[in-house]
Amino acid sequence: MSVNTITANVCFDYKGQTYNLSSEISVDNIIKHKDFYNSVYLAIAKAHDIGLYTYELEIMMDQDIRFSNAQGCADGCVVEGSLDLELLRDNHQKHLSQPVIDSLISRYSLDASDNNIVEALTEAYILGKK
Repeated sequence: MSVNTITANVCFDYKGQTYNLSSEISVDNIIKHKDFYNSVYLAIAKAHDIGLYTYELEIMMDQDIRFSNAQGCADGCVVEGSLDLELLRDNHQKHLSQPVIDSLISRYSLDASDNNIVEALTEAYILGKK
């Protein structure tokens, strides 16, 4: 399983029954989806055998998702159950660039403890990918 994970929880009532569904979501698998939150709802539905064309899914998708247990690049992106998606995307991009940055630091014998160098290389790498 991915090291970059977050737990998503949604609670709703359907046909007189209360559902409190929770799923561990791999950030790496859905971070690039245009509609991130829709992808989270669908991942929860799939994990709990909720059909994609059901009223149950519609009701679930009308509820707010609460996030917790952020790990890896998601760490620090959840505050009181809410997700800072922009921060998550930035952190994920930095996470993906880390092997390249480490290689450059080693290759050019740079000081890895100098945060300015690391930050400058990371920003340059990310801007170059755009």
